Amino acid sequence: MKRLRSWLSLAAVAALASALFGSVPSAAAASPHMALDCSQGRVACTEVQDPEKVFGQGVYVGHDEPSVLFYSNQAGAGNRMQYQLTLPSDPPQATANAFNFQLHPAFWFGMAMCDTQSFPEQLTTCTPDSDSNIVDPAVSPNHPGVAFMEMQFYPPGWVKWPPGNSCDATKWCAALNIDSLSSNAVTNLDLNPTCAARTGVEYVNFAFITTNGRPQPNSPPNPVESTLQTFTPDPNADLFMNSGDRITVTMHDTAHGLFIGLNDLTSGRSGSMTTSARNGFGQVKYAPAPSTDCTNIPFDFHPMYSTSSELTRVTWAAHSYNIAFADETGHFDNCAKVVNRGNCSVREGV
Repeated sequence: MKRLRSWLSLAAVAALASALFGSVPSAAAASPHMALDCSQGRVACTEVQDPEKVFGQGVYVGHDEPSVLFYSNQAGAGNRMQYQLTLPSDPPQATANAFNFQLHPAFWFGMAMCDTQSFPEQLTTCTPDSDSNIVDPAVSPNHPGVAFMEMQFYPPGWVKWPPGNSCDATKWCAALNIDSLSSNAVTNLDLNPTCAARTGVEYVNFAFITTNGRPQPNSPPNPVESTLQTFTPDPNADLFMNSGDRITVTMHDTAHGLFIGLNDLTSGRSGSMTTSARNGFGQVKYAPAPSTDCTNIPFDFHPMYSTSSELTRVTWAAHSYNIAFADETGHFDNCAKVVNRGNCSVREGV
């Protein structure tokens, strides 16, 4: 079976990119604004509890996402951990029935984060690394604003970011995503349409893991300022990894945000990212209509909780996540012909 990269025509790639992101010019140009559109069911986006409320009637963005949740009442279990993993390998091309990019466009490690401009928009404070943030939404809406971090790994061999989700024909890459929801749980008012058209009501801070711990050049992570370059892999800056490599993933809070480090024990290379204002991470100021304000607030994103349990939740997400691992299974259909908004007129499953 041929790699599906060869099956998708350049015209199809361009049509898919245009549908998901609007016009996608060359990254070598002035790198215009770009943000992930979670209403289109991007696998990089955290699934919301009520997609029709967030994205409109008839819009569904759900997907298969088998997960493992880690629970512990030990202090630090909700904000400090280390994982050991081996990156999956693809079968020999001549005998393969399916490649990793077909089986799972990403897998990720997750954590709940403080975001005072995110749902439920009731409090202006959030104490990092603290179980004082636990509030049962069935009892009170006064939960601190919460976001969800996904440390995502992307398999090789498919169309490259941003229309696709690979960074290279043969090498893995990784990116840190922080999803927030700009919606008020009491008034049901969302971020104003002018700003939502730029960032989304569910918006994402996005940064590839780099070898120097700083975002790629001209690649602000926050969705108000993010550009095409933010979502375009840079082999001169990003940590690329080989299939079969053994990776240590380390996460812990710092004075200026969550630190994530990847140490490739096989190649000896490493990369990292810290969710700091200095690195360009930021909140979208919650401003419902009639305001048209669309302001980035530079922000250090910190873990929300001290421990991890069924009570340490992201209250707007479809799952009761805090510390978690998930595999984005499925998602893949070879698209023989792209029609309007990235839909396929002919679907051929794997």
